[in-house]
Parts: sequence; C-alpha cells; structure tokens
Amino acid sequence: MFTSPDGTILDANPAACQMFQRTREEIIVAGRAGLIDISDPRLPVLLAQRQTTGKAHGELNGRRRDGTLFLSNYLSVVFRDSDGHDRTCLIIRDISDRKTAESERERLILELQEALAKVKTLTGLLPICASCKKICNREGQWQLLELYIRAHTHADFTQGICPECRVRLYPGH
Repeated sequence: MFTSPDGTILDANPAACQMFQRTREEIIVAGRAGLIDISDPRLPVLLAQRQTTGKAHGELNGRRRDGTLFLSNYLSVVFRDSDGHDRTCLIIRDISDRKTAESERERLILELQEALAKVKTLTGLLPICASCKKICNREGQWQLLELYIRAHTHADFTQGICPECRVRLYPGH
C-alpha cells in the first residue's frame, strides 16, 4: 500500500484488496484505523519506531471487511515524494496460517517430550538363564523375566502357548 504517515491510505494493490477482502476504494476509505486493530499494543511501538528511524517492521492484527482479525507482518518505510510530502510504503503479509502451524508444531513437540519422559526403556546386556529364562538384576538376584520387564518398562504380559510348545506339551491336540 501507498500511504501517508498519518494513516491515510492513498493506494492499494490487488494483493492488499484480496488480503483485507475489500476493494481498493474500501481500503482507501477505511484508512489505518479500519484495517488495523488500533487497540493492538504493538501498533504504537511500530509507529514510534518508524517516526524515529524512518522504517518499522513487526507483527500486527489486520482486520478484514467482516471484522475478523488476522495476524500480519508489516514492513513500513517513510520516503519523500517528488512534491516534498512524506509518504510511506507498506508491505503486508498474512502470516496467520504460518503462526497457526508453528503453534501446532510447538504443541506436538511438547506432547512428544512429555511422552518421551514417561517412556521406560531397557538398554545394555541383560544376563538371562539359558534354561529357565530368569534375569539377573543389578543386585545379583535372579527373577522371572516377566517380573523384571514389568519393573523396568511399561510393558505387561498375557499368557499363551506358541505352536511348537503346543505340539511338545499336548501332542494329541
């Protein structure tokens, strides 16, 4: 958009019209106060920055025709036109989808970190009896495989008989 530092909008391109869901004329009539959430506490900071340095960059809430707000990234630069008037060029990008995706990613990372903190894993070598399959724990005591696994993981067991044992134990069935 092509604007004046006081918030008057002089021109808007088709991309701005699409983003704000307004015609060029509606954007010009609305001015800064109609297109930006003027209660956004970031607005005075950006305006002060632009007044001091001649440029500003940051995020603000934009307002569509229907009143819905969307997060946008603003880059504003002040310059003097050929008639000696201060003007501003605004580059605005709708970043609401990107911010939503970032929030979702952060939520998923937190969920994964919490899940990982709850996981118990077994690592290293476990001494196991070749005959009875008991495991020797760190204290040197032999205990049933099922009890050792339950104590060191979140796994549990169900009982069953594999096909080879079924034939060996119950040859007639």
